[in-house]
Parts: sequence; C-alpha cells; structure tokens
Amino acid sequence: MFLNCMKRKSFSSSILCLVVLSVQLATIQPGYSETPPTVQEKPAYQNAVVAADHPLASAAGVSILKAGGNVVDAAVATSFALSVLRPASCGLGGGGFMVIWDAEQQKSTVIDYRERAPAAATPEMYAKLPGTDKQRQLASRQGPLAVAVPCTVAGLCYAVKEYGTLDLKTVMQPAILMARRGVPINGHMRSVQSSMLKRIKNGTLDPDRFQTLIDEYLNHGKPWSEKDRFFSPQLKALELIAEKGHAGFYEGPVADAIIATCGKQSGGILTHKDLIETQPVIRKPLSTTFNGYTIITMPPPSSGGIAIIESFNMIHSLEKQLLNQPFGKMEYHSPQQIHLLVEVMKHAFADRAEYLGDADFVPVPIQRLTDKKYADRLASRIDSKKTKALKDYGRYLPPQDAGTSHFSVMDSAGNAVACTETINLTFGSYVVVPKYGIVLNNEMDDFAAISGKPNAFGLIQGKANEIEPGKKPLSSMSPTIAVKDGKAVFSAGASGGPRIISSTLQVLLNMIVFGMNPEQAVESPRIHHQWVPEDLLIENKLFEQVGGKLKQLGHVPKKSSSLAATQAVSRQPDGLRGHSDSRKHGAAAGY
Repeated sequence: MFLNCMKRKSFSSSILCLVVLSVQLATIQPGYSETPPTVQEKPAYQNAVVAADHPLASAAGVSILKAGGNVVDAAVATSFALSVLRPASCGLGGGGFMVIWDAEQQKSTVIDYRERAPAAATPEMYAKLPGTDKQRQLASRQGPLAVAVPCTVAGLCYAVKEYGTLDLKTVMQPAILMARRGVPINGHMRSVQSSMLKRIKNGTLDPDRFQTLIDEYLNHGKPWSEKDRFFSPQLKALELIAEKGHAGFYEGPVADAIIATCGKQSGGILTHKDLIETQPVIRKPLSTTFNGYTIITMPPPSSGGIAIIESFNMIHSLEKQLLNQPFGKMEYHSPQQIHLLVEVMKHAFADRAEYLGDADFVPVPIQRLTDKKYADRLASRIDSKKTKALKDYGRYLPPQDAGTSHFSVMDSAGNAVACTETINLTFGSYVVVPKYGIVLNNEMDDFAAISGKPNAFGLIQGKANEIEPGKKPLSSMSPTIAVKDGKAVFSAGASGGPRIISSTLQVLLNMIVFGMNPEQAVESPRIHHQWVPEDLLIENKLFEQVGGKLKQLGHVPKKSSSLAATQAVSRQPDGLRGHSDSRKHGAAAGY
C-alpha cells in the first residue's frame, strides 16, 4: 500500500541510500551515451522502469527505486534531476501534473501543481501597458511580468510527504550530485543552445536584459563542445529545498531572490504572499474505458485529458458506426486510418479550445465532453471520404506549451506515475534568479493574455481562459495511465505544445490497439492536426508515403521533421519495458 506508507527509514538507512546513490551516479556518468538503448536487444526489466527524456534522469529514478523508494519517490527524484538536466524545458521555476496509480488500493490520484496567476493579475493587465502592440504582447512572454507563481517545488514536496516512502533529502540526492559534479553536454543541449544563440543574433533575445540566462545556461554565449560539462547554478536552491522542504523555496533567501527578480521593483507583480500560499491541488482524475483498459488522465486545467478521452471515445464510436470492426484491424498508417484519426483530433481540439479553462474559476462541461453518447454524436459527423470546413468543428484557437518534459515510472506490483512538467516556452520567460539559477516560467502567455489578440503562436483563445487572480492557465500536458486487471499496463505523455495531445494519443493507440512495444510506439512516425490552422503535419518518412492521398481527401498535408517527444512504459508478458524518444536524446532505465 504505497500511497499511505508514511514511515520514514532510519537515519542509518538514509545514509546508506546516499552512499548507494553517490556510487551509482559516479558509475553512470562516465558511461553516458547519446544513443538510446534498443529495447528489443535487451531483456525486459523485472522490477521497475523509468522513461525520462534524459538518460541520467531515468537513472536517477531507478537509483531511488533501488534504494527502497516507491514509484512516487522515483518520480520526484526524476523531476528534480530534470531541473538540472533539462532547464530549458522544466524545473524549479515551473509547474506540472502528476497522475498516480496505486495497484494495492486500486486508486488513482492527480496532483495538480500547475502555476497560478499572481494575486495582482487582471484580465487587462497587458492591454493597458504603455508602448506598442508588439511590446504589450511580448510582456506576457519575456521578462518579469510573464511569470506565473511557480508550483513545481510545492507539488514535489507534497508528493513525497503524502505518497512517498523516503525523505525528501534522500530523494533529491541524485539532482544535487549532478548539479555539484556537472553533467555531460549531449546533442539536445547543444541544439537548444544553438537555437538560443541564433535568437541573440536575430534580435529576439536581448543579451543586455537577459544576461544572467546567457551566462548561467548558454555558456556565456560560447557554443558547447562535446567535452564540456554543465554545472547547474541551481545547486544552492536544491540544497535549501532538500534541507527545509517547501519553506526552502517559498520562504527565506530563495523567495527573497525571486521577488527581487520579478516583484514590483523589477517590473513584475509577484509577491511574498503569492509564494508562501502556493500549494498543489488534489483533483479527481478523468477516465474512460477502451478495449478493456481504463484510461486515466488529467482533468482541467489540463485540456489534454478531455481531448484524449474524447478521442478514445470517438474511435470506439467509429468502430460501431462506420468501421464495423476494431480500429486496430485497419492498415496501420494507411491514408484511411490517418484520415479518421485526423477527424477525431479536429473535433477534440475544437472542443478543447471553446470550452476549457480552469474549472475552479469557470464552468467546464466535463461530464458532457467525456460522455460516450456525446462522442457518438461527434463520430456520426465524420465523413470517411473527405475532411470538412473549419466551421464544422469549432471557433476558438488553442494554447501551446513548448518548454516541457514528460516521464513515466512503473513497477512490478502494477503501480505507476505519469508526470508532465513545463516552464512553457524554451527557457520560459528568459528570467533567471541570480545566485540560485532558477529559470522562471512564462505561463502568463498561456492565458488569453490580450483579448482578441494572438499569443506567441498566433493563437486566439476563448473567454474561459482569460486572466484572473489565482487562476491556472489552460495546458496541453496530458500524462496518462492505462490500467487493466487492477494493474498499470501503459503510461505515456509528451512534450511539444498541442502536439503533446496528439503524440500521447498516438503512442497509446500504438501500444493498446496495434500491439507495439514502447520503442516501436514512440519511434513510429507521427501526425498532428489541431483543427486550426488547417495544416496536417506529417513526419517526413510518412509524408512521402501518404501525403498525396491525404491531399485528395481534402487535407493540407505538410512535412514536419519532428512532432513532439514522448516517453512511454509498458507491462508485457516478460516484464517491464520503457522507451524515451530519440527525438530528444532520451533513454529509459530499469532493473
């Protein structure tokens, strides 16, 4: 019964755990490889598996499991490690969603630690700013005014306290050791740095305004070499959190530094009260049944959970109404199979844009949108021979999360965690807290920041997602677990804006419907359609095979080099398997 196991190990046991972790990290770092392991060439793991988008983050989670922790302890260790390893995507200055399945209690739990708008936020706060339209729009994307109240640390501290079996200090040791010793620079880190340096050259990143980011995370503007190591500037913050928990971040010197960086005196609106009052929310998960599995996923402020449930429900309706056979009997990646999947996505994304927001502030018709009878009605409007006009789906455009990371954990007892975290765009607001190296989010742009005006991605959103004090912006994050016979069988999620939803859906379909293992499911070419714009994005190899035929069905196919990055794990007859997307140089680990 891992969810209620609150007993802490003895001091001597904790010291032993630290020694074990130190030895393991010292061992795995020199052997780091950018090439993900090929799942088919390795035996399945018999005890547990972790799939994160950095090999050392996966290894950090496994080291905690070996030290006696449960899947929640491993998830928290993985998250803190990712703050060190993937600072452009997630970390201490952001937020996230965690879905937990407890096999013994037969219970699912959702921890919502999405960021909130500061208490001083207002719907018109950006529209009333002086300057040009461009300057007003940039204020929700770059700089102190773009920062929503970070909640990752509050969520992770809560998860360990309520659902873990180890103490926070032990669970955080992998991240602290990595920050102290430095980590190798991999291909993804070099790619991110290259992209950011180009922004300096083209004028979209002001080097004078964001010099701390350049110095701390971009190697002072000098390209990383393969031999370099990255030493995270978050070390002091991590040590304070490990020692003092919630108070180590939301009170004391770290909190003072955050407010000095994006409080009133620096052009922001964050206050000490915003930080002190930050706590996660426990929510009731959303669920549906599909092919004998219970699909468990995120409720609002996630928009992805409802969209994924709608999609599964519509596919089931199509099986009855149109196909007269299981969806899995269709030829995989045939034009007809892709067409139907696209039509399902378009209806789900249209509903997502029109109805969804923070359900604590606005009425969201969750029951209606997730009802199978509603899915039947949507499916009945799908034409098997052609796509339809925009007006036949919806009327608003959705938000996007680009700086995001997902990981999944599963053990042999059938417990699992699916967790997605974000700071919104790459390196969030570009604001880094001096001395503590905390990269702060720019989640305020995930609201309908200026009524009637597009956000960073040219997207206009519905009134349900307008700014209010304490409100959470709509998110695409979609951590999802599939359960059968009381045990978690599949867990998946993704990073990459609205593509999170379509990628998570496709990976789950690949495993549940088409019988793929995690490596096949994750590495298979993907498609994406979010209703607006009307583009059907198709990864290159698949585009060459089906692009022309999909165009004949009325779609607007376009090549895409890469659609999101996913991490997935599964329970198979011979044990546990996991895979981390090669699109982001990840690698799973287990034992």
